[in-house]
Amino acid sequence: MDGSGKLLETQRDLFRNFEVRCLDFTHDRASNWQELIKPLMLLLEKEVDKNNYPQIYLCGESFGACIALKLMEMIPDFFDKVILINSASSFYRRSWLNVGTYITSLMPNNIYNGATFILFPFLVKISAIAHSQRVALLETLQSIHPLTVSNRIKLLNQFRLNLHKIKQFSQPVLIIASEEDNLLPSVEEAQRLQQFFSQSFVNILPYSGHCCLLEKEINLLTIMYKYSFLN
Repeated sequence: MDGSGKLLETQRDLFRNFEVRCLDFTHDRASNWQELIKPLMLLLEKEVDKNNYPQIYLCGESFGACIALKLMEMIPDFFDKVILINSASSFYRRSWLNVGTYITSLMPNNIYNGATFILFPFLVKISAIAHSQRVALLETLQSIHPLTVSNRIKLLNQFRLNLHKIKQFSQPVLIIASEEDNLLPSVEEAQRLQQFFSQSFVNILPYSGHCCLLEKEINLLTIMYKYSFLN
């Protein structure tokens, strides 16, 4: 949600096997995808020297998966492998969610903080995550300004893939989708995205909710091993 990586506590194996970098853009107010992606692209090219790393993995979840897809369009040769998790690229097919753009932009912070409780059952399968992770997720949701949330909903509603560019991405892509995602049609979207890539794999999580990486039984590294995504 905020790009800080604070919610990756359940995925400790990642930190033992990778040098993990998170793109933190908590207070971003970009009015379009170009404004959002261009500085991230420049940051990656400046901070990540490909000569120092055998492989560079790009992983994006939900809104982050949309960012990943746009980066794949813009700098396709930069990444060696990509992981997309419950991609929010299907957001525009949930027209009722667009009401949130208008509502959140008008909310004072105290009202918005209370409204995050309503969102909880859509974001997570509560029985699958530990109490500490529930608290961390709630704190993360409440740390993001309502105008930022409203802006991201606008961006998601505008999101479209450049099919000509995205189909040119030739590296392996692992697409993960939760079957019990109450927020987005993630399984359907995973199957749609798969057709655009020459090397793609789809992993369905039959008992997971939208924020699957918070769940006690989900280990991203194990899923990556399953599809020979580590070498």
